[in-house]
Amino acid sequence: MVRIISIASGKGGVGKTVAVANIGAALASHFGKKAVVVDCNINNPHLGLYLGGLSSWPATLNDVLRGRARMEHVMYEHSTGLKIIPASFETQDLRRMNMHRLRSMIRSAFDKYDADIVILDSAPGLSQESMLTMRCADEVIFVATPHIPSVVDIAKSCQMLKEGDAKPIGIVLNRVKNASYELGEGEIHKFTGLSVIAKIPESDAVLKSTNFKTPVIKMEPNDRASRAFMELAGRLIGEEYAAPRQGILRSILARFGG
Repeated sequence: MVRIISIASGKGGVGKTVAVANIGAALASHFGKKAVVVDCNINNPHLGLYLGGLSSWPATLNDVLRGRARMEHVMYEHSTGLKIIPASFETQDLRRMNMHRLRSMIRSAFDKYDADIVILDSAPGLSQESMLTMRCADEVIFVATPHIPSVVDIAKSCQMLKEGDAKPIGIVLNRVKNASYELGEGEIHKFTGLSVIAKIPESDAVLKSTNFKTPVIKMEPNDRASRAFMELAGRLIGEEYAAPRQGILRSILARFGG
């Protein structure tokens, strides 16, 4: 049975879409899973852009929500083996969409399509769009940075989720610098009632990967953030990620900051 996870955030700009793309790519390329990512951030879609597409999609999720296409007809394969269902960048494609159809259409499509795991990239915050996306899922993972504004609103989202079936399973703490002013795991648990399930370190490689429109796990697989994303992907499916062994010289240079 397919597992559907929504990845959400209390606010924008915390790296949610980057997390979706890298977790999905890791599941497909390293762990051999039939993984699909869906851009449910209809008003501000970035997932397709990060994965290398812009105007190249013949049809998108918008067409499905407008009754013009079927879900399986707007699914495209990335070079990592990950399947993506993008949303349209065109403003005219926002017209005459029924977001309330999203849950039934996702459930119907993936009851039939052979997939192991489907990851939904939600809109940030507490908009109707984000809540509808979270309610499509079995589980919800929140992405936050270790700062109060991005953490506080997660508590509100958890309260809203009590009205549905989706279960919040934890927080991915992104862009972690281990600075003294950052919130600790205990403080975050106090705010939200959720545990931190992964910490993704701040990394220039991630910023670079967004401009190259390539998941960081593919572009710089030995980067610290890449390893953290790979470990998280493995944890989600109950498998351990074994990082490739580095040569002696590389290990020495890494130890001394080279």
